[in-house]
Amino acid sequence: MRHRTKTHLLTKEQIDDLFKRAEVGRLGTFSSNGFPYVLPMHFVYVDNKIYMHGLPKGKKIDNIKFNSNVCFEVDEMLSLLYEGVENPCDVNTEFNSIIVEGKASLVSDFDEKKMALSSIVAKFTPHLVDKELPSKMINGTAVIKIDILECVGRYYK
Repeated sequence: MRHRTKTHLLTKEQIDDLFKRAEVGRLGTFSSNGFPYVLPMHFVYVDNKIYMHGLPKGKKIDNIKFNSNVCFEVDEMLSLLYEGVENPCDVNTEFNSIIVEGKASLVSDFDEKKMALSSIVAKFTPHLVDKELPSKMINGTAVIKIDILECVGRYYK
């Protein structure tokens, strides 16, 4: 491990802030064919868990059923650090990132699904937060929950 990955760690508060302001994270799953599968997902971070939603069928759902071990990644590139740099190999990036290892599951409890979907509405479409979510939509939507086992946030400035 490079030295700065050990010394440039985000605090719990900085991790929480990045989870709250980031709109897209990347979900990594295992496919039954042995290949990893990574896709961008909108998400919310609630009570130290990550929630995402989508169609109830498809590759990500199949993969989670096959193997619940997942990785989730969030990052933000703040700028390129090239001022005063004469060698292209010395250009660096100012960033914040989070890497999670966890267990994914499909949420079946109606109240938990409703809470997760309401949190997604509040984050992405706050002007619709007063609208009631139809039970049919809640029941027909897949909600994926990641229980976080390990979470590391890093930065570079």
